[in-house]
Amino acid sequence: RLDIGTSLFKAMTGSMSWRYVDTGNWWLKLNDLRLSRARLQLELTSVGSRLQADFKLQNFHLALLKRFFSPDWTFSGIAGIQGRVVLIQGAPVSVRASMHLKSFSYSSEDGLQVGEALNLRLNLDGNRHGDIWGGKLDLRVDKGQLYTDPFFAEIAEDAPFELSLQGKLDGDTQRMGISALSFSYGGLFSGQGSLDVNLSARQLQDLDLKFQLSDLSQAYGLLLKPLVIGNALDDMTVNGQVQGQLQLTGAGLQAFSLKLQQVDVEQNAGLFGLKKISGDVHWKRSGAKPRSRLSWQGGHLFRIAFGAVDAGFTAHAGSIIMEPLTLPLLGGRLQLSDLSLDGLLDNSLGWQARAELENIQLEALSHSLDWPVLEGSLQASIPRLHYRDALLRMDGKLLVDVFGGRVVVEGLKLEDPLGVAPVLETSVRLDNLDLEQITQVFDSGRIQGSLEGYVRNLQLVAWQVTAFDANLRSPKKDKRPHRISQRAIDNLTELGNGASVSLSSTMLRFFEDFAYDRLALKVRLRGAVAELDGVPNPKGGYYIVKGARLPRIDVIGRNHKVAWKDLLSRIRDIRFDDMIVE
Repeated sequence: RLDIGTSLFKAMTGSMSWRYVDTGNWWLKLNDLRLSRARLQLELTSVGSRLQADFKLQNFHLALLKRFFSPDWTFSGIAGIQGRVVLIQGAPVSVRASMHLKSFSYSSEDGLQVGEALNLRLNLDGNRHGDIWGGKLDLRVDKGQLYTDPFFAEIAEDAPFELSLQGKLDGDTQRMGISALSFSYGGLFSGQGSLDVNLSARQLQDLDLKFQLSDLSQAYGLLLKPLVIGNALDDMTVNGQVQGQLQLTGAGLQAFSLKLQQVDVEQNAGLFGLKKISGDVHWKRSGAKPRSRLSWQGGHLFRIAFGAVDAGFTAHAGSIIMEPLTLPLLGGRLQLSDLSLDGLLDNSLGWQARAELENIQLEALSHSLDWPVLEGSLQASIPRLHYRDALLRMDGKLLVDVFGGRVVVEGLKLEDPLGVAPVLETSVRLDNLDLEQITQVFDSGRIQGSLEGYVRNLQLVAWQVTAFDANLRSPKKDKRPHRISQRAIDNLTELGNGASVSLSSTMLRFFEDFAYDRLALKVRLRGAVAELDGVPNPKGGYYIVKGARLPRIDVIGRNHKVAWKDLLSRIRDIRFDDMIVE
């Protein structure tokens, strides 16, 4: 009988038997040695120059591991271990062992490393020669939950995680070289490669890995989404397959390649989407500059759809240089040239390009954005678009030929375009627009004449208007006739005063339209209040429409300040209650 009063596992007790023949021939058995609630069986056998140890540990409660870790770690579960160690004089030490952990749970002090109800098996087949260990290690986890910040995985029997390592460990230099590494997680992803690690410095020396993502839908949720929480990329639907290869050293990523097969990407809030992405992408930190190719069959940005593209580019060091490409868009095309990205290696990603818009059909744009139907086309030359630090800027002017005149957009900048609340700032100038065309499109009553003016310092936050200075007016020497219908007068009165009355209920109902001298409306929005103004009226208020000839009608605004939400309501739902006619 064997009794040990004090050990790492407190008291131990069991039975022992042995037989001794001579120096090289003997055996020793420890039977049911109790370590707390665990049981250990150990048998040592010596035959000539061969010494063999067989052991079996059952019902080992993993809470005892707390003795070997920080007291703030917690462990639970039960382990079973068995194995054999063989020592032969003049030959490497041989070790075979297997371990089964059942309902294994653990948690670090900060809660960033957690395992819950894990079932795993570990098999080791190795040998030792001097300070060098070699062999193979196989791990299989077929149940439980794992969290290592920020990644979470739930493992089931039909989708186990499996890992296999084969290589050497040099105890003298503390270098571990894995010549054959493979892993898989159900049908989700798998990989094969080699690995070299400096254990004393806790530093990766070299990694060469080939991998396959067979189900991008699940791989996105497991591997990418935890890294992008808080921006537009954390709510996407992704399908398809990807194969790749990467090379890392202690100096960081050296090269990678991707092969995409029929990949679909859709941002679930409708910000963007791409269909049937295919291609080969290659990047190297140094050396050769292989050409990459990427294509898709269609996609959209917000509600604007675009067509198929087949693009070539070169990715090298911290930059990507695109070849000129043409994107079918809204019945016309977008041509991009001098498109390049930089800052890939220093976390200061930016890009720039020159763009040409040709024959973009405004009718197609109207349908895409659910606007009233516009006619005409958009032609534009943008000398430079550039993006840096989540800020998109446009140098130059965007020219839109529409409504018989021209709209000029300039000073455009968009901050945090993929964030929760992007901020758009720009200014717009209107040149010689035909009011008759505009009022026909927006069905707000017919007005003949021209319109000029500007909308400066326009700001949208989360695509909601928050500020602008607008000044819309008739040109001083307008060549178009000036006529305005009853309905248009009612609507402008509603806009300026919040109340109107239909001319059809007055003696003026016999006139279809009226002559006017000029139109003018100024709107200044800051926060929740809009300030309104027009042509000064000596008798008070301001002219929105200044009449001409008989019967003369002036539309006069009395309210200089109005809540922005009320002004929007007037625009959306015009009422015919009261009006001022002079």
